[in-house]
Amino acid sequence: MNLPPIHPDDTTVTALPVTARPALTDAPMLQAVPYSHCRHSFTSFTVDADAGKCFCKACGEEVSPMFVLERLMRQESQWMRTRAAYQDEMQRLSERSKTKCRKCGEMTEISRK
Repeated sequence: MNLPPIHPDDTTVTALPVTARPALTDAPMLQAVPYSHCRHSFTSFTVDADAGKCFCKACGEEVSPMFVLERLMRQESQWMRTRAAYQDEMQRLSERSKTKCRKCGEMTEISRK
């Protein structure tokens, strides 16, 4: 079905109040917030549970509770990995009964005092 072209002078055509979409640019859509003084990396936080707010103890800036939770999660994960490695090493050492002497090079019994 071929329709005739619409002319701007035609009074039967009603213009819609639509604005044109802004042109897309090459600029990134998301940008990181620049940190000026404190990165809150290895600091402790003050938590106000009643207000639901957290503050960095180093600079006093308010930080997101999710940011604090993520930091705590990473610290706990590191602690759990360290604990598991310690327990594995202690298990391995408990199974040994002899070790090589540093002075004479002979195998000697491990004392369990």
